[in-house]
Parts: sequence; C-alpha cells; structure tokens
Amino acid sequence: MVSRSGAHARRDQVIAWSFVGVQALLLLAIVMLPRNTDWVPGNTARIISNVLFFSGVALGLWAFLYLGRGLTPSPLPNGAGKLVVKGPYAIARHPIYTGVILLSMGIALRSGNYLAIAATVALIALFAVKARWEEKHLASTFPGYSDYMTRTGRFVPCIGLAT
Repeated sequence: MVSRSGAHARRDQVIAWSFVGVQALLLLAIVMLPRNTDWVPGNTARIISNVLFFSGVALGLWAFLYLGRGLTPSPLPNGAGKLVVKGPYAIARHPIYTGVILLSMGIALRSGNYLAIAATVALIALFAVKARWEEKHLASTFPGYSDYMTRTGRFVPCIGLAT
C-alpha cells in the first residue's frame, strides 16, 4: 500500500504500470487490427458503433475534466487529488473506464474483425480486475470511499455496488 512517506510500495507500482501496459496493448490491438476480415458492418452496425464511440469519448472527457489534479495514468492515487463523487462520478465509480469500454466497443463493432471483439472483451475483463485492485488503494487513501462504493456502481449505475 502506501508507506509513511506517502509513496506507494514498489510492488504496487509494478502492478499498476503492468495494468496500464496491458491496457495500452489491448487498445492498440482494437484500433490497429485489420478491418472487414470477418464481416462487413452494415448501416445499422455503423450507426450503433458511432453512438458507442462518441458516447464513450464524451463520457471519458467529462470524467477526465472532473478529476482535476487527481488525474493520473496509474491506477494508484497520486496524492494530489481529493475524492470526487459528483458529475460523472455520481453515476459510476470509474466513468473513464466506462468511456473507454464504450468507445472500444464502437471501434470493435465497426471493425469487422472477431479479434477486435475478443480484445474488447479482454479489455473489459482487465478493467474489472484493475478497478477492484484500484479500489483497495482508493479506500485506504480516501476515508469516504468505502461508503461511496455502497451507493455508486462500478461502471454503470447500480451494478457493482459494494456490500
């Protein structure tokens, strides 16, 4: 966890940046895999993929702006922020992850590639594990986080509430 100096343990830093690295690789795969290899998306799929993509971008940017100084690429609290429970964080504990999931789903649906779908499923699984790990650190950093977990869903409202 966190040492007396406020720095995170080396093991936690390695785990945190490993999550970030795997996430980056999965996102790169989703974006870079060849298109239209397994199917050619029709008009309906393109419309749905655009809605997912732009909803994810909008949610991610909204959440990004709300975090302020607490924003960090690492899932470890940086010590500069405070617990944010308003705006998109009143809807979900991890709205940036939700935004990335939505935009990834949009890209994968439009890709016409089953591997992009598989990479998106892997990304969602990674976020589920990463969020649980991150929440242990958030709960030890912010006294109100455990209570916040009982009223706010992890990625979507009312789903993933801590009991």
